[in-house]
Amino acid sequence: MRALSSSHPSSARQSVRFPGARAQRRIVVQCQANARNEQPVDRRRILLASGAALVLGLSPATSVRAEDAPSAGFIEYTDPQDAFTLKIPANWGFGEGQLSGNSSFSGASGARRTLAWFPENVSPRDVNVTITVTNVSVEFTKLGSFGTPLQFASNLVNSQDRSYMLRGPEWARRNEPIMVAKLIDAGEISNKYFLEYTLQKVPDEPKRHLYTAVALGYNGTYNRLYSVTAQSLEELKPQYEATLLAMVKSLSVPATKF
Repeated sequence: MRALSSSHPSSARQSVRFPGARAQRRIVVQCQANARNEQPVDRRRILLASGAALVLGLSPATSVRAEDAPSAGFIEYTDPQDAFTLKIPANWGFGEGQLSGNSSFSGASGARRTLAWFPENVSPRDVNVTITVTNVSVEFTKLGSFGTPLQFASNLVNSQDRSYMLRGPEWARRNEPIMVAKLIDAGEISNKYFLEYTLQKVPDEPKRHLYTAVALGYNGTYNRLYSVTAQSLEELKPQYEATLLAMVKSLSVPATKF
């Protein structure tokens, strides 16, 4: 994979490994939210939002299949609500939902809008691309507000990692699967943070490979944090990696207002 140089001098790692319309089957993202709650959320909530889409349960809402389309063809999706654009394969399915807030964290319990795309020939849980849009407080005017790319990536991945439990006694695990998260790379390119990492629930689930890009933008009403994550099972990575990276790299958001 070709490495792209980081332009952020404060990043501890100077490269990130990101190389350079038909009908769609719709899905329902199974989560709950109060759609009217548009308040900002704090840093910890934002980190959770960035990773929350990785474990969404996706289920078909209809049996209608997408029409046949060239597998190599991309179309540009322009979002009417949050003004971002993303290039997607023309024959992938699409779904939209919201992630609920959590009042146990400081800050507001605002809903996080989530959209998902997935290929038609595999399970949506095995290969998918999700984008989560989250309100942010007015003091978050640039990505540096969240720390360096490495700090942001480490916080996100560490918030999901429970590998330390594997070093403890078996009785302490209570026969529950343990999430193991490992950061591979992090950096900044064109005012976006990029990170690459893996997740695996041990011992029940296969390893997943993930690529995430985050950017700040203004949707005409609020400053928003846009987080796009592409993932596949590790065994499917050779087949889908080029497509997933192209989608993550294509994210474009409107400039912040403040």
